[in-house]
Amino acid sequence: MSSPQALGGFAPGAPLDIRSGISLSAQELEKLRGLRIAVVGGGIAGVSAAWRLRQQLGSSARIFLCEAYDRLGGKLKTVDFLGGPVDMGAEAFLSMRSDFTELISEVGLADQLEEPSGLPSGLFVEGHLVDIPRTTLMGIPRDGASIAHIVGEDAARRVDEEKHGQPMSWAPGQDTSVGQLVEARFGRVVVDRLVSPLLGGVYSCTAFDLGVRATMPELAKKLEELGADGREFFLTDAIAQILDGRLAKRQRTNGSGAVFKSLRCGYRGLLEAMVRQADPEVFFNTGIESIGRTRNGWYVEPLGEFDALVIATPAPTAAVLLDHMAPTAAEVLHNVELASSVVVGMRMASDHGIPQRSGVLLGADSPTDAKAFTFSSRKWPHLGERGGAFVRASFGTYSEPWYLEVDDRALLTYAIDDLAKVTGERKRPEEFFVQRWWGGLPRYGVGYREAMQVAYEDVRDIRGLALAGSMLDGVGVPAAAATGIRAADEIIAEML
Repeated sequence: MSSPQALGGFAPGAPLDIRSGISLSAQELEKLRGLRIAVVGGGIAGVSAAWRLRQQLGSSARIFLCEAYDRLGGKLKTVDFLGGPVDMGAEAFLSMRSDFTELISEVGLADQLEEPSGLPSGLFVEGHLVDIPRTTLMGIPRDGASIAHIVGEDAARRVDEEKHGQPMSWAPGQDTSVGQLVEARFGRVVVDRLVSPLLGGVYSCTAFDLGVRATMPELAKKLEELGADGREFFLTDAIAQILDGRLAKRQRTNGSGAVFKSLRCGYRGLLEAMVRQADPEVFFNTGIESIGRTRNGWYVEPLGEFDALVIATPAPTAAVLLDHMAPTAAEVLHNVELASSVVVGMRMASDHGIPQRSGVLLGADSPTDAKAFTFSSRKWPHLGERGGAFVRASFGTYSEPWYLEVDDRALLTYAIDDLAKVTGERKRPEEFFVQRWWGGLPRYGVGYREAMQVAYEDVRDIRGLALAGSMLDGVGVPAAAATGIRAADEIIAEML
């Protein structure tokens, strides 16, 4: 489907900063005049690379943007419903990424930035909607009292009893899955009812599929700090210190500003603006068959010869292209596992019965097929002002890929049935759209960051070749965009 259906009747080191870059002199610009650069992959990483190249090199450069499918955006997609555009992939970004906010302003879309309503999200537990505890780190608690209403008294008691048991240790560079860590300290119930639902809403994986270092770097850093010199400690102490530090920071900044932001025009508006400014030669429905070195640069089949090349494709495609040029990187990227999911967007004529919440997460023991609902028209005032209601239902995880094989009408039925279980009211949408995200996200498992470091360095050593994409620097649109910016800057620096 290309439009809604009517119902009839890691990267290495610290997070990348888009603002970092190089300033070129007139002499350097002259040296770089007329460069031919190919960017393979038209997602946010590739578009960002093309945009940065144009901003830095000016009009003399020939930039080629090659996309295997018939649209740009990759895992970002904005769909036009009757009331207006709605994102059916990522819908928001962390506002603490001020570099990305500044990029949006530089592109000319500052007036499109929107903040959420601030309504809380909830969890569906034993047939009831309950608040997500505020004093946890992605569901990992600092004490039992704050989570007893979700996990039960016995599981809450085990959290509090941690300090009466054996302390834990953590060595530099150590890693384990988030699920294994939490289960060992607090038990399986805390993982299934709290940690996995919260992480699953971001990564489409359970806590057992995700590594601490790749998905919770703040926690990994704190564990290394507390475990330095062989010291032992308790997980509740680590969580408490992180949460207290965050609270102190909010108090210093008066707690101003929303955690997340979105775009009224949808991510499509950002992509279109960046492509207009990048002004590349765009090739749709063009899969790159191979790459190879020439005497003075690169040959990209079927596009021709180039001075430099940015690969900004998903990991499996990058692995194939790099097989002969960077075999170590290719092997790492070949081993990246992907999580798939499905989003069903539904526009309703009335918002009656839709809870006053931003959304609801559904745990492993929930009697539903859906893993989450986003009450988009409650969460985002600019969507709510259109009237009626807009709800997104999410299905599938890394361990549940079969939902992608279910036909549209069956998925819609699942969404309607599950929404009725959560809200107590059966609603019939006037429009719906099903978006399947095959391999939508890498599985950021144990040892993932270190593996990506190896892949990145292997490609980094090859002049005129750069790597970008969401597999490098973690989840989120700003992180993926930053890899494209960095790749462009690396290419420019190497060409000088």
